[in-house]
Amino acid sequence: MTVRDTRARSVVKGFSWRFIGTIDTTVISYLITGNPLKALSIGGIEVFSKVFLYYVHERIWTRIKWGRKMELSSTENTPSDPSTDSNIHPVFDKLLSREERQQFLRQKSKVVWLTGLSGSGKTTIAQGLERKLLENNFFAQVLDGDNIRNGINSNLGFSMEDRQENIRRISEVAKLYKNSGVVTICTFISPTREIRSFAKNIIGEDDFLEVFINAPLEVCEERDVKGLYKKARAGEIKEFTGIDSPYENPISPDFELMTGEMSIDEAVNKLTGFLLPQIKLDQ
Repeated sequence: MTVRDTRARSVVKGFSWRFIGTIDTTVISYLITGNPLKALSIGGIEVFSKVFLYYVHERIWTRIKWGRKMELSSTENTPSDPSTDSNIHPVFDKLLSREERQQFLRQKSKVVWLTGLSGSGKTTIAQGLERKLLENNFFAQVLDGDNIRNGINSNLGFSMEDRQENIRRISEVAKLYKNSGVVTICTFISPTREIRSFAKNIIGEDDFLEVFINAPLEVCEERDVKGLYKKARAGEIKEFTGIDSPYENPISPDFELMTGEMSIDEAVNKLTGFLLPQIKLDQ
């Protein structure tokens, strides 16, 4: 992921560059004036003024979003191989297999990934789906964005880099649940196609079900149950998806719910009907 320079690093870079630049300026000044004292004075004044201007210029550009594009490197798209670290000794092969766990729970484990704008209904639908599955004798676990950010991801913000790390961590947790035979319901905005593809690569394409909770921005903003849109419009929340940070609709989701046109109960029933055939264990 993209790594930004700290203020200290920016200052050191500024001094190192200006040291070289000052030598150049001093030499040129001497060649023009023939006076070494004037040349040193010009070089000395320039080094302090240019270091300050460079620092200010650097910090301003770190805040400007124009021209930036988050790119995942090949190593980030591929889950790391612990076997490359001689100090890590996984024992996955000695534990109960996923198949044994599925047989015990009498279900196929899948990761149901609910994506959509804040206020589209992801969490409410996930809660209803979890309950509905239990009523049908299927064991599921909801991993909700707010709950996760209140715990293992409490140190992350909402920049694109932090969003990616948020998704990486939760994808690894969802993968563990999947391998435990549990139907995992993830509710994350996960705003870009690249980030959702990143999650799919970690979890596994065959077990990742992308569900688009599709509600127009105006509907989500009208609901605004948590008051987040109001805060974002007032500038109190930065990089809020749908306001000053983009959301990319899924191109070919496995399932789509137009929640601006149906009740929560309808949405839950439709999603349950879609999911049940895929988690029923073949006899």
